Amino acid sequence: MLVIKVIEQACLREMNTLALPCVAKRLIQVDTVEELKHVYSNYNLDEDNALIIGGGSNLVLPETLNMSVIQFTGNSTQLIPQDNGSVNVEVGAGVIWDDLVEMVVCRGLRGLENLSLIPGTVGAAPVQNIGAYGVEISDLLISVEVFNVKTHQVETVLNSACEFTYRDSLFKQNPGQFLILNVCLNLSKIRFFTLAYGELKPLQDIANLKLADIRARVIEVRTAKLPDPKALPNVGSFFKNPIISLEQAEQLNDQYPALVSYPLPSNSKEVKLAAGWLIDQAGWKGHRERCVGVHDQQALVLINHTNGSQQELLSLVEKIQRSVWEIFQVQLELEPIIIY
Repeated sequence: MLVIKVIEQACLREMNTLALPCVAKRLIQVDTVEELKHVYSNYNLDEDNALIIGGGSNLVLPETLNMSVIQFTGNSTQLIPQDNGSVNVEVGAGVIWDDLVEMVVCRGLRGLENLSLIPGTVGAAPVQNIGAYGVEISDLLISVEVFNVKTHQVETVLNSACEFTYRDSLFKQNPGQFLILNVCLNLSKIRFFTLAYGELKPLQDIANLKLADIRARVIEVRTAKLPDPKALPNVGSFFKNPIISLEQAEQLNDQYPALVSYPLPSNSKEVKLAAGWLIDQAGWKGHRERCVGVHDQQALVLINHTNGSQQELLSLVEKIQRSVWEIFQVQLELEPIIIY
């Protein structure tokens, strides 16, 4: 028997971490493939008239959404030991991402600890190729099981076919076509820690460093820098760290010796800049315009103070982008997905 929850004229304010007011045509929640096939056929849905949503931690929604919203809530988890001593973790898209990280850390499985406290669901993680402190989910992902909205078939997409780049993927480039059902990750109890970035560097000097210590440090840093969406609605980093040519980076460094940048592979002719530093230097940290603003501790984070709208937020975004371009000739790209 199919158990499908359908809410007509659904309010999505509590389903997006920016707490933007949004009324959708309908909200449909399912947790099996059979239910998905029924819903897409029965409501005549496709990639153009249905929005797939997870935890809403990476969406900027309009006040009115004339679409059906689909939320897959499957939350199974399975650990499969491999011959080489590693463990494959197959996890349902509806699982909260940080719950997964906590679980594998408690089991001594290394790989995800740097990605602690990132908001959202497991299903949303490959879409954005989430990353932090030198680790991206693409480093650990084996495959993604998806429901192809065009064919109504379940498919397995291997890592090599996911088209992962910095904060991008096949799934982000084809919105609405692939609904992620499960993700398979490969973790290990002997994997080397990644501690070369930012506030994790001092951990390199600790003897007998424990996995839980790294998770605790990541949580400490993120909590200090990033506001809790429940207290100050936000989607985390609103802008990608821009990647520019080595030549431009050298010119900027001559002008701004304190320029913050991150290394790319040694043979790369490009450099990644810290978007937060650029925005801060342009004078936007702590700035507020009516109901929306820039966080006073982390310039990458835009917040909805009180009853802000998508229009107000995007107006502020445009001003920040224009300002950074005029000063540094660097174009800031958005990290969240804007739904119009």
